[in-house]
Amino acid sequence: MTNDPLFHPGWIQFNEQRWGLTAEPLSFTPDKGDGWRLDTVLYRNHQGRLVTPPRNPHLPIDFQCASERPASRNRRKRLALTRLAEYLQQCEFGGSLSLSSVADDVRPFEWANMAARPRFTYHLDIATREDAIDPNARKKARKCRRLGYHCEVTEDYRAVADCLAGPEARKGFDYRLDAAELSRLAELMGPEHFVCFLARSAEGEAMGTRVCLFTPGGHALAWSAGMKTEAMKDGVNNLVAEEALNFFECQGCTVFDFIGANIAPVAEMKEAWGGRLVCHYTISQRGIRQLAREAYVTARTLMKRESK
Repeated sequence: MTNDPLFHPGWIQFNEQRWGLTAEPLSFTPDKGDGWRLDTVLYRNHQGRLVTPPRNPHLPIDFQCASERPASRNRRKRLALTRLAEYLQQCEFGGSLSLSSVADDVRPFEWANMAARPRFTYHLDIATREDAIDPNARKKARKCRRLGYHCEVTEDYRAVADCLAGPEARKGFDYRLDAAELSRLAELMGPEHFVCFLARSAEGEAMGTRVCLFTPGGHALAWSAGMKTEAMKDGVNNLVAEEALNFFECQGCTVFDFIGANIAPVAEMKEAWGGRLVCHYTISQRGIRQLAREAYVTARTLMKRESK
């Protein structure tokens, strides 16, 4: 069983249907023996180019190794990622590919003439979170409860979509999900892998939500979140996050992935939960523009050195 819920068949089907893509599950193993195995799921658009589907934080990767000895594991992971890089080298990209943090050795992709860009998220160890979370984050959740808010697991996808519209209006982006799409995804993945948390005010009005994907015993992903503007000051985001962590502890999940920490205000909010900062990479093919940009940066660096 893989830890990543993005391997779930329902999630793969949703990506194909919602975005008009074709999924391509891949497995790589050594030419001889069974010392390691790497599994992933890639997606192709109508032109046959590889893409990261919209609303996918990364492309899932699972690596299994028969040895726990660091020297053997490092070598075998390098070999496995080299096989993946060689495969990607033969394909045409329709944009950059966001890889799972499992692909923590980016050298095989650079050796295959691809450019790599670091991206960041936070992984919180659910079992030990009590000692990691900033007390102020807990304080805001308690304030929210004192104001009469409560949080529930819900199938009221219309209310969830309404809350998701909050950050869309404030930040000018589009989740590209309505109540019907949320309902369809819930049906495809089932309650064992898809869950919506909804915070309601004392008057019963939906004020905040968090939509998560998870694998029992594995990872939980904070896939989408939205709070109504008037509830931001009440600590609704903290209340929903706290309830989600309690829920996933009951599901035996080990890691809560906050999904993204690349914007300063977002990073500041998420780091209060005490997760480990994790790097993952987006890779792209080196075309003329990429090579020109790298040459420009190199030239500027050399000129600055010579001027000193």
